[in-house]
Amino acid sequence: MIEVDHLSKRYGPFTAVDDVSFRVESGQILGFLGPNGAGKTTTMRIITGYMPATSGRAIVAGYDDFEQPLEAKRRTGYLPETPPLYPDMTVREYLTFVAKIKGIRSHIKDRVGEVMKRTWVADMADRHCGKLSKGYRQRVGLAQAIIHNPDVLILDEPTAGLDPQSRLALW
Repeated sequence: MIEVDHLSKRYGPFTAVDDVSFRVESGQILGFLGPNGAGKTTTMRIITGYMPATSGRAIVAGYDDFEQPLEAKRRTGYLPETPPLYPDMTVREYLTFVAKIKGIRSHIKDRVGEVMKRTWVADMADRHCGKLSKGYRQRVGLAQAIIHNPDVLILDEPTAGLDPQSRLALW
């Protein structure tokens, strides 16, 4: 499902990711552990196509991130450290917008309702994203990552800002 082959990322003389290789099969869960600045987020950004590598390659759901980036992104759900929300949109408006961008063409209202319920944000459907607590913003970010039922889900610190009960429910 994910294949990373000799991935490296350099910023001038600084090496953020150095010759990383791994493979994750369908149904497997992989976690990156390491201190701040170890390259975990940079590696995830490269795999999701949000940042180019200096060298190496990443294949996601059978598509090369660099040769077929749109196909790889269509099959990937990504929750970055800080969820990319539009503060002037309500949760429902935002998720409807994301659903359309991610290619959902029918039953959008049903899918948005289902994902809001699944991520425990249905009670905030009509609240503007800019007025949400950090925990709710994180859950809306998770909702946008899974709305299109991706083959691959990449979560960067998904429990940041969640209360202990919500953390347990997420895991």
